[in-house]
Amino acid sequence: MLFVSCGKKADPQPKALPIPGGINDLSGEVRDGLLFLSFSLPAKNKDGSAAKDLGGFKVVKSCGSCIGAFEPFKDLSLDTEQGYVIYNGKVYVYDDDLTNGYQYAYKVYPYTKKGSRGDVSNTFTLKWEKPPDVPKDISVKEGDGKVELSWRKEEETSYNVYRYDGGVYPLFPLNKTPLTTPYFIDSGLENGKVYSYEVRKVQTKSALRSEGEGFKVKATPKDTTPPSSPQEVKAEKTAKGVQITWKAGNETDLAGYNIFRTGTKKTEKINIGPVKENIFVDDNTPDTRYVSYYVTAVDNTGNESEQSREIVVILKE
Repeated sequence: MLFVSCGKKADPQPKALPIPGGINDLSGEVRDGLLFLSFSLPAKNKDGSAAKDLGGFKVVKSCGSCIGAFEPFKDLSLDTEQGYVIYNGKVYVYDDDLTNGYQYAYKVYPYTKKGSRGDVSNTFTLKWEKPPDVPKDISVKEGDGKVELSWRKEEETSYNVYRYDGGVYPLFPLNKTPLTTPYFIDSGLENGKVYSYEVRKVQTKSALRSEGEGFKVKATPKDTTPPSSPQEVKAEKTAKGVQITWKAGNETDLAGYNIFRTGTKKTEKINIGPVKENIFVDDNTPDTRYVSYYVTAVDNTGNESEQSREIVVILKE
């Protein structure tokens, strides 16, 4: 007989928990009078697998009076999404509790949803210096689809311009590099919409570029472009008066037309409100031998075109 012996199976071994990949690009920049720290989101765990179970980040801080002793600063949970911003794969968090002349250092380490902690990042250090003050004498000019900002230029100072979109705090300025000239034009805007801007000073005296708090202004671009002047204007005497016609314009914001009559002594507009059609009858002609007419187009914001060519009508032979 053949006897088969079944050996006892070993106890199952727990699967090792994934450990987040390290962070090696922790850096900082002074924006809006605050220190903004930033670092890249780890895309993979240490074993090369995708970091799908990333839970958040712990940021530690060392201050000038206790240099070398790092203490908890912020816990950035990816579940709550509070206290930080993620933009283009980078995490941004600010520190507003800094004292002028003190040395500070920061580190950050990732952790998983199950609590596994990754390696501590590189150390970012800086000596906090008071940022620039608020710019002065900001002026705003509202144009057609654009806003022009200008301010008083100060020596050894450049500037950044920010625009708030839907009330969301802007992380990056509209200008690609700090402005050395005291003006900026923001174009391609929607007429009639209120935009909020902030102009901030930037100084580069130290290795760390420093940007101060901004001066906030609001602006509303407005349509300043008039419609084209009416074409193919004609006028003829009829039994009901003088009938004026013209070719209708194709502007999308066209409100209507104004008709002007010129007599021997004066020129006057003879319609009450903008004429929607491309025909008008003057049934109250003056007692003169002849009269002339011209037409203008007007848009929804009140911009009026140049006058059309003037047409003369003989009322009495």
